[in-house]
Amino acid sequence: MDSFTSHFKAWIPRQTCGLLCAALFAWVACVFYLFHMNPEVTHYLQGEKIKDGWARKMTAEHGAKIVVYGGSSCQFSIDGERMLRKFNLPTVNDGRSAGMGASMMTESELARVRSGDTLIIALEPGTLTGSIDPTSLAAQFSATAGHPEWVLRPALGIGSINLFEFAVDLRPGGRFLFTMLGKRLMGRPAFRYKLSDIRASGWAQTDVRMSFEGSPGHGDHLSKPGRQLVVRLRDWCQSNQVRVAYSLPWAYSPVDQAAQFRRHNACFLGDMAALVPVLKDPGLGADTNRDDFADTNFHLATPAAEARTDQLARQILNWDLWTVDELTALAKP
Repeated sequence: MDSFTSHFKAWIPRQTCGLLCAALFAWVACVFYLFHMNPEVTHYLQGEKIKDGWARKMTAEHGAKIVVYGGSSCQFSIDGERMLRKFNLPTVNDGRSAGMGASMMTESELARVRSGDTLIIALEPGTLTGSIDPTSLAAQFSATAGHPEWVLRPALGIGSINLFEFAVDLRPGGRFLFTMLGKRLMGRPAFRYKLSDIRASGWAQTDVRMSFEGSPGHGDHLSKPGRQLVVRLRDWCQSNQVRVAYSLPWAYSPVDQAAQFRRHNACFLGDMAALVPVLKDPGLGADTNRDDFADTNFHLATPAAEARTDQLARQILNWDLWTVDELTALAKP
């Protein structure tokens, strides 16, 4: 007759096996959802295909090109077609989402640029003054784009995650699921932006208008990993004959906060200028006109995006740069 002990020993493997199978099935379902149904990742992946096509076109027709990259402040600010039409500067807007983290956004540019190109770093200051590590969105985007090495084995050697972290990041979190459920119940779109918002060069615009207040906050100085990332990118560009510079995004700042916001930006730019050339924006990134912005204090509406595009084009043509001394003086109260 079987003993209680033998039954107990047999019960554990069956239960464990069942739990492991259920967990594996759930993970596979999450991965399937990520690759085929996740509205945010799908949007960025489709946008990537648009930018890839434009980048190949610019390289084939013009040889050297300009690539501007950063978070969504970049995507909503730089009209590459206008840069080409008005200034004869073939330009790709490779803005994505600041929520991906500076390391992965930077890593992905190494395959985009070619010898003779100009790479403009337009990352939001907050992505370089704090953590630069890849986020769940970064892991999900790199996986669906077919480049898991962007977060697993980054060429610049900074901001990597291990295989287990990568696998865990491929499933949507509870906050994401509840957000999606809420949007469905309220009859709202699953994702705020549409593929039709993205123009040929990667520049995006939206009809959505939302309220917001105050200047965006960020640290005054590059974090240690932020500094390391900029240095390694600079060295990589030098080795690969790619010209590089930093361009500060425009952001909304109320009139009564603008002076302080500009000082914070000048302090941050002083750190950047010690490492890479910094294009000279006389306004130090502060725009006090609320009507220049769409749904966030970083997303420029069309007229302001045209002005930002024209300013960037002239800065690149003249290679007009800040000096560290100028920025140090501007950072003083």
